[in-house]
Order: sequence, then structure tokens, then C-alpha cells
Amino acid sequence: MRPPNLIRKPGIAVPLLLLAGALLEMALFWRGILRVHMLAASGRRFERRSTTQGRSILVLGDSTGVGVGANLPEESIAGLLATDFPDADIVNVSESGARVSHTFEQARRCLDLGLRFDLAVLHVGGNDIVGARLNDRLAADCDALLIELARVAHRTVWLGPPNLGWAPLFPLGYSWVMRARSKVAIAAFSKCAERHGAAFVDFSAPSHATHFGRRRREHFAVDGFHPNSSSYRYGYAAAREAMGLLPTL
Repeated sequence: MRPPNLIRKPGIAVPLLLLAGALLEMALFWRGILRVHMLAASGRRFERRSTTQGRSILVLGDSTGVGVGANLPEESIAGLLATDFPDADIVNVSESGARVSHTFEQARRCLDLGLRFDLAVLHVGGNDIVGARLNDRLAADCDALLIELARVAHRTVWLGPPNLGWAPLFPLGYSWVMRARSKVAIAAFSKCAERHGAAFVDFSAPSHATHFGRRRREHFAVDGFHPNSSSYRYGYAAAREAMGLLPTL
């Protein structure tokens, strides 16, 4: 006896096809997550120590502070700063995977070592959007971080995360969740920066949304999550504009 032809039984075939599609999408997503971790593990943060009496810059935060996704460490934000400020002492304590609470510890270690800086360039928020609870605890962690940074650096520029719903890594349904979480978290980050007098670069703002929303795959590294070199250059230009609102570096 031949098995029934499922193609002729839409009541069975359609759910099976939908299940197969969902399983394939989930498998591709987890494969992408593995690629994210592999790329992050290969990242090398840019740092250049100088003994001259030039500017002192602290770069701290997560994998975007490390420069994960850039072709070369010199094409990260820290590397681009070094090109523009050849006499600057650039200390980079960023760590892949860091959330706001971890970045507080980075700033605390600098304080404990007696380090002081003219400028802190803060890269943090993306990992909190992906995995943290968006509640009052996160807001308190943000306040604590910026209070600590005020003791470490004269000025802070916070390069906020973009709307993570744009990241090609996330399948359609999950990208909607990331959009909603990004909106809530970025609003909290921006308000916190305003309370503490830090310059906040909101990459989810309409002007940046137009840039990242168009041909979005071109703005991300091979893992579909981290920025690529061209996005770091774009982010650096926005950071320089934010620095321009402050006294000269």
C-alpha cells in the first residue's frame, strides 16, 4: 500500500510546510548567533598609549567599542579618533558582550587606577536591548554609569545603539520585538544622558533611520549584527558632530 499523497491533503501539507519554514528560519537564526559570537571573539580593540601632553580619551563599553565588524582595528571609532588626534592618549577598556552594568565596572576600574580623561566615548546599550529587562533597574544602572564617568572624564559622548530591528540577523517576527525594545531602551538612554549632561547620539533618530533603513544589509558586518567599517565611519562622523557641540577636545 502506498503512503497517502500529502500534497493532495492541504490540511496536512500546509502546516507541515509552515513548520518546515519556521524550523529552517530558526536554524538560520541560531547559525547567525554563532557567527556573532565567533566574530566578537576575534575582535581586537584599538588602543594607543602616548606619553606626550596631548588629549586623553577613554573608549569604553561593548563590542562596538572594541570595533567588532570593522575590517581593521584602525577602522573602529577608537582607530578613527587616533587618526584625527595623533597626539592623543587613547585608552580602550571595551569588552564584547558588555551591558550598562558591566560598563560601570569598566569606569570604576579606571577610577581606581587614578586615570582621568578629557573625553569618554561610550558605546553601550545594544546588549541590554537584546537580553536585559527594560525596567527601573536598567535606568538606575545608566544613572550610576554616568555618575561614575563624570568622575573619570570631563566630557562624555554616548554613541547609542541603533534600532536593532534593522539588523539582518533577526528574522521578521523577532525584528518587530527588537524594534519595540529598542524604542523603549533608547528613550531611557537619551533621557539619562540629558540628566547628566552627556552628549547622546541617537542612531534611531529619523535622519539616521533613513541612512540605515536603506539597503540595510550594506551597513552590517558578515554576522548581520555588528557594524561594518563603513558604519563605523558613519558613526564616527556623527560622534564628531556631537563633540562639536561641546568645548574643543
